Amino acid sequence: MSLVVRPCSSVEELRDALVISHYFGGDNRLEDAQWVSTVLRPERMHAAHQDGQVVGGAGAYGVPIWLPGGRAVASTGVTVVGVLPTHRRQGVLTAMMRAQLDDARARGEAIAWLWASEATIYGRFGYGLASLSAEIDLPSERAALRDPAPGPERCRLVDHEQALATMPGLYDRVAARHAGMVGRDRAWWEIRRLSDHPFRRGDAGPLHRLLVHRDGVPVGFALYRVRRGLQHGITQSVVKVVEVMGVDPAAERAAWRHLLQLDWMARIQADCLPVDHPLLLWLAEPRYLGMRLADGVWLRLLDLPAAAAARGWGSDEALVIELSDPFCPWNQGRWRLEGGTVHGTDAAADLRMPMDALGSAWLGGFSWRRLVQAGRAHAASEEAVDRADRLFRTDRAPWCPEVF
Repeated sequence: MSLVVRPCSSVEELRDALVISHYFGGDNRLEDAQWVSTVLRPERMHAAHQDGQVVGGAGAYGVPIWLPGGRAVASTGVTVVGVLPTHRRQGVLTAMMRAQLDDARARGEAIAWLWASEATIYGRFGYGLASLSAEIDLPSERAALRDPAPGPERCRLVDHEQALATMPGLYDRVAARHAGMVGRDRAWWEIRRLSDHPFRRGDAGPLHRLLVHRDGVPVGFALYRVRRGLQHGITQSVVKVVEVMGVDPAAERAAWRHLLQLDWMARIQADCLPVDHPLLLWLAEPRYLGMRLADGVWLRLLDLPAAAAARGWGSDEALVIELSDPFCPWNQGRWRLEGGTVHGTDAAADLRMPMDALGSAWLGGFSWRRLVQAGRAHAASEEAVDRADRLFRTDRAPWCPEVF
């Protein structure tokens, strides 16, 4: 029987399409699918059917992504992609990717992006590594700040409703400065960030919600949990940092100061941090951070003109690129980037690259100099590389603070 890929029409079908749970130790309960459907609508979940059985699933959040320059554009946040182990290497994933990207384009979403469970999967569908993500594991006795003096900020713990009323606005102010952050609506905040669902707790305790105030005005926040531990009467407890945001460096530092100085903790652990995090300069002994880098989000463009119009550019110079994109052939050809617009052209190309390389450069995570040196792009001249880097220049590393 032929393979059929179609969107789900109910929560029950969504449950069946969460094939990824086979690999993550889940059991596809209806109540879990109902919880997921609050932010992942059934019609945004594609299911692959064969011989009356669901053999694969691929979901997509319809969310904005913040781009360099402080603007957001409609995007497809790809998630929960999986194929049953009995149906691997039979074209199921390719069929789902085809249906998903066609659907996203029809919805007017300019960019598709994801966190890859396996780094070797998505390059063939045009996704390029667009950001890096840092994690830390810091012993509490080595968590002293270079300047330990507190600022005027004050911290207090708040409940769910107070957090929901305050934190989204603070987050949006930070997101406008960091390319790669995901736009969050109320449901996203309630389900994915502020929820204390057992699935979110993992091996740690309840979620703590911290607000940072300056002169009575909220300027930052932290979300964290504590994983309790004790051995021979000595604490082994760990602060598990979920997220820290500040509208300015002083507000963010105040939140981290609170976390680093919590009593009776052995370690502070965090992941999904930006690679240019100021902790490296705030700490007296940054080598003890145990900082490790991993791949962050992967990105591909679906609508190059729309994505270019939303992005901020480092210069007004013109650049002609020759783009190869066999999986989404409407992107192929030569394009002239100039003044925030993109138009087809017959002019000679300054740079030639596949779509995955353009995805790597789009948020500013990788320079064209690095991509050319790695053989991921080819330049007509050294001057063309310099011009491309001026055009794509950003002042901060891209950052997505959560895995979706």
